[in-house]
Amino acid sequence: MSLEPQEFLSGRQRPSSSAICAGNRLVLAARAAANGWSFLVGCVRRAVARADEAVDFFVALVRQWYRLAEQAFFPGQGSAVAGAVGCVFCFLFLGVAFLMEPSLKPEVLLPVIQTEAGSAPAGEPFDLEELLAKYEQKALEEAEAAPVTVAIAPEERIPLTMDSLENYELASAPAGWTVDLSQLEGSGRERAAYCHDYINSDTIGWLQIPGTNIDYPVLQGATLTTYMNLDINRNYSYNGSLWVDTDVTDYSTNTVIFGHNWSNVSGNPSVGRSSDVMFAQLPSFAHLWFAQRVPYFYYSTTSQDMVWQVFAVFYTTDLDFYLYTKRTGTALQSMIDKARRLSLHDYGVSVSSSDRIVTLSTCTRALGPSENQRFVVMAKQVSSGDANVQVN
Repeated sequence: MSLEPQEFLSGRQRPSSSAICAGNRLVLAARAAANGWSFLVGCVRRAVARADEAVDFFVALVRQWYRLAEQAFFPGQGSAVAGAVGCVFCFLFLGVAFLMEPSLKPEVLLPVIQTEAGSAPAGEPFDLEELLAKYEQKALEEAEAAPVTVAIAPEERIPLTMDSLENYELASAPAGWTVDLSQLEGSGRERAAYCHDYINSDTIGWLQIPGTNIDYPVLQGATLTTYMNLDINRNYSYNGSLWVDTDVTDYSTNTVIFGHNWSNVSGNPSVGRSSDVMFAQLPSFAHLWFAQRVPYFYYSTTSQDMVWQVFAVFYTTDLDFYLYTKRTGTALQSMIDKARRLSLHDYGVSVSSSDRIVTLSTCTRALGPSENQRFVVMAKQVSSGDANVQVN
């Protein structure tokens, strides 16, 4: 038996109400989606139409600008004017970008200029070239203040003479420059004063010994060893300088001058060898023939030229007795007498505690490998040299 449609719907096969509601919802959702899509498409179409209108408007505006520029200002040159305006806008754009870039701001590049300009009264013009010159000068001063070592070949060293460089201040030369002292002319006093004023204010004197290459300034540092390994330019030097202790003054009864001898230390020292520098030629006095030919030397301060007559030359392992600079009376006389007893030659010179003494001291190995030995030359101040001095 078959069921009629009404019976089918009213029977067990009829769908539930919840299923019908779900189906209705799906239909409504589909219709809403279709409407939304239609609305979105319409919006896009309107936007595109408006964009086309905007483009058409901009193109029309540009064309109008060309026509106005050509008619009003530059007939027949509308495109040239438009191109010029474009270039102007490009430069304006680059200028804005430059100002907005922190690493390229003027206050970073030229702080001095910004400071100077900012401190100027409002409305008052300032000289840009002057500010640039100040900035360059400041940069130069900072660069020169930095420690720099400059190696200069002997042939390129600065020649010095009392006339040509009288007003030239070498104190302003960069660190590392050297001075060829052999080119410095004048008396010992003049050269000492010149070195003190223009090269190194630690210069207190000048020592020159005939028959040798000992012709150097004498320096006095903050300590005994300051110039042991420094030259007059305050640069490191293996040979150092000639120097005195800190207690030496113009009134010292015994001025002790020290200098290195690295190359002429044997018991039979060389004479006149050019490679022997500083006090390396001082041991020449150990030879009698040399002592007979050179009975005097010259040690001058920055204020006085002086002549000194040798009265004793000797080797010694007693490194203390001759180093006292302020002894007077019997103590000074005792030191003088001991030096004369130790002397390799008999100078026959009368010396007393009333005399001013200069003592020259350097290293030697004439008495063996020990470092505790010195070669010493002692002299007294005299008014002038006597060519008839006899040394035995």
